[in-house]
Amino acid sequence: MNKNSFFITGTDTGVGKTLVSAILAKKYNAHYYKPIQCGLNRNGDKDSDIVLNIFKDVSVIKETYFFKNPLSPNIAAKKENVNIEISQFLKVDKIDYPIVIEGAGGLQVPIDEKILMSDLINHFNLPTILVSRTQLGTINHTLMSIDIIKKKKINLAGIIFSGDENKETISTIMRFGEKIYGKEINLISIIPFLKRINSDTLQQIVLNLKT
Repeated sequence: MNKNSFFITGTDTGVGKTLVSAILAKKYNAHYYKPIQCGLNRNGDKDSDIVLNIFKDVSVIKETYFFKNPLSPNIAAKKENVNIEISQFLKVDKIDYPIVIEGAGGLQVPIDEKILMSDLINHFNLPTILVSRTQLGTINHTLMSIDIIKKKKINLAGIIFSGDENKETISTIMRFGEKIYGKEINLISIIPFLKRINSDTLQQIVLNLKT
C-alpha cells in the first residue's frame, strides 16, 4: 500500500471532505475513490464530478454504490432494496498506487444495521484525516469525533480545518483533542472559505499542505 494514501472523514456532512480529498489527490497524484455516494448536489453532480471539476487530471475510481437519495447509506440502500457488502469495496491492500478515500457523512453514520462509517475506516486501514469546520459548534463535534477515533483505534493522521481561521477555537480543539487522543495531533492545514473554487485558487493550498 502506498504511503501517501488516506481516508478522509469529517465531523459532519458538508464540512469540506470532497474539497480536501481533491487537494490531497492532486498533491500526491493519487486516485480518488468514494465507496458510497448518496444523492447529487444542486448541480446534479456526484462528489467524483466535483473533484474532476476542480482538478481535471485527477484519476477517479467509480463509486461502488450509488444511491439517488441524499440520505445516510443505510436508509438510502434500504429505499432501493440494496444490501451494502464490504466485500464489494476496492481492495486497497492489493493496489500499489496512492489513493484518497472519501467517507460519507461523519464517523458514526450507519452503513447498514451492523456497520458504521468508523468500522469502514478500520476495514480500509488507512491513515485518517478529520475535516472540521471553524464555526460555532465545532468544538463539541470535533472533540466527539476524536473520542470516537480514539475508542475505535483509528490511526489519525491529523486534522484539516475549513473556514475562516479562528485561533481560539482551533487552539481549544487541539489542546483538548490531544488529551482525549492521548498524544500529539497533527494540524495539517486551515483551508479558508473560497468564493471561487478552481485549480488556480487551490494551487497554493496544494503546495503548502503538509501531511
